[in-house]
Amino acid sequence: MKTIKQVLREFLKEQQARFKPRTYRGYESAICLFEHCLNGCASQNLNEKDSKLFDELYNEENKEFCEIFGPDKIGSFEISEFLDYFMIRKVMGSKEFMKTVGRVMRKFVKWMNGKGYMNEEEYENTAEIVDELKDELPKVEGLSNLIYDYIQNNPPKDFTETVEGYFMVTKIKPGELWFEDYIGPEEEIGPVFVSTEISSMCKVGWVISLELGKTIKGWQMLESGNVYPS
Repeated sequence: MKTIKQVLREFLKEQQARFKPRTYRGYESAICLFEHCLNGCASQNLNEKDSKLFDELYNEENKEFCEIFGPDKIGSFEISEFLDYFMIRKVMGSKEFMKTVGRVMRKFVKWMNGKGYMNEEEYENTAEIVDELKDELPKVEGLSNLIYDYIQNNPPKDFTETVEGYFMVTKIKPGELWFEDYIGPEEEIGPVFVSTEISSMCKVGWVISLELGKTIKGWQMLESGNVYPS
């Protein structure tokens, strides 16, 4: 069986023959990042037998995940982890590049299915995830930048308490957001005052890394990190 690395190279070779160099570079960048994500993260999801094999070949022969396993180790979980976590947390990409990555991964999973590297059931599940995330990636990147700029231009003051963590958007009104701690107690925090542009871009269920401060007038954002389309 071909390794993941060989399958990725096969996909890129076919795309290189079809597209102009500028378009192909987007494909190459997206697939290289995907390979990097698999090599760095995918081994954590292996069963005991495969994990033992990985440890042996990695430690003794310095082989990476994509050089050891075949395309059967690529599925909806790996694709989701790449788009929903790796691209947001590890890659400082522009909105346009995020769009490119979404398009490339959609084409890649379709190609995998057409080549027989991904069965129909797994393909349908994976394609559904890609279709959802590929449109949201550039949106969450844009929102993250917008929140950062808003905080810089509207520095909070006179806050009496602060909380920080990952907060899920639970309710939205123009210029106001409500949150729940994503991994903590389900206590609602809000309203948090923001610009109407920020509130119009948010979606219920999205998760934002934030430090929030409570003032006499209400909650405000003190610092921000990434936005996740969870």
